[in-house]
Amino acid sequence: MKFRILSQVFCSDCVDLICMKISTSTLIHNKWLLTAAHCFKRSGPCAPSITTSEPALTVFIPSTATQVIVHPAFNGTNMDHDVALLELMVPAPMSYTIQSVCLPSPVHRFLKNAECYITGWGSMREGGSLTNLLQKAAVSVIDQADCQQSYGNVLTASMMCAGFMEGGRDTCLGDSGGPLTCRQPSGQWFIAGVTSWGHGCGRIGYPGVYTRVTSVRKWISAYLPF
Repeated sequence: MKFRILSQVFCSDCVDLICMKISTSTLIHNKWLLTAAHCFKRSGPCAPSITTSEPALTVFIPSTATQVIVHPAFNGTNMDHDVALLELMVPAPMSYTIQSVCLPSPVHRFLKNAECYITGWGSMREGGSLTNLLQKAAVSVIDQADCQQSYGNVLTASMMCAGFMEGGRDTCLGDSGGPLTCRQPSGQWFIAGVTSWGHGCGRIGYPGVYTRVTSVRKWISAYLPF
């Protein structure tokens, strides 16, 4: 299933301390990964590993990234436009378990009743340790006005919320940069958001906040060949 195809960036493999911490990224093309800008100190080379996500199989395929492109409008204070692109030197070996996820158009709308999932290797609870097995959880897209009541004006137009206002399921430490993906009636999986920030993990009234991919779609198109 396309939403389960991810890559993981390991800080210990990065050049010149460019990577700040372990993060997750999503394959959106055989040579491009989408992730969060706050995972990096600046643009430059890095060395991620493409990882399949079959429950009983974890395969790391090292592939040096020739460049890390942080969104020019990224604001490290309020996390606005928290998104970055990684270009791989060698294309990822596409297969049944390694596929790219679809990118939405700038005007695409993800409905509240859409089938959506979050995935990552982050902590399974607030204050917990990272997991070695890729996790996934079903979540709902939350209305922007409802989420605004929780986060106020900190929530910008380039951000979106997903999860549950009653708490429980959420992304957590170590999931940054990973995907919020939703299945369309056609059966295709689209990446709706990039895991960015939130207040704690799974807290009541504070769902996870994601960079809205439709808001940065034109910027992505400036680098990708489609």
